[in-house]
Amino acid sequence: MRTETILKLYNTLGLPTFLYGSENWTLTASQRRRIEAAEMKLLRPLAGYAFYDHKTNDSIRRELQTDCILDKIDEYRRNWLYIYKECHKTESL
Repeated sequence: MRTETILKLYNTLGLPTFLYGSENWTLTASQRRRIEAAEMKLLRPLAGYAFYDHKTNDSIRRELQTDCILDKIDEYRRNWLYIYKECHKTESL
């Protein structure tokens, strides 16, 4: 398969699976590391690198033109908090 096709599958199947319910998660530092490790376990072979190839996670993400999953989780949480505040602001009026 071509890399573009695999990236589309990752974005349509992998990311929603990773992000399901992430608005309500309380993440510790160790959990954040484990989520990033799982993400990179999927992306490294996709980019054609083995674990022992000395490539940083950021360079692999730039090469594949993807964002960090932890950034997406933080964005989901900010959006959810904004919607929550907006709903409660209209209820109190």
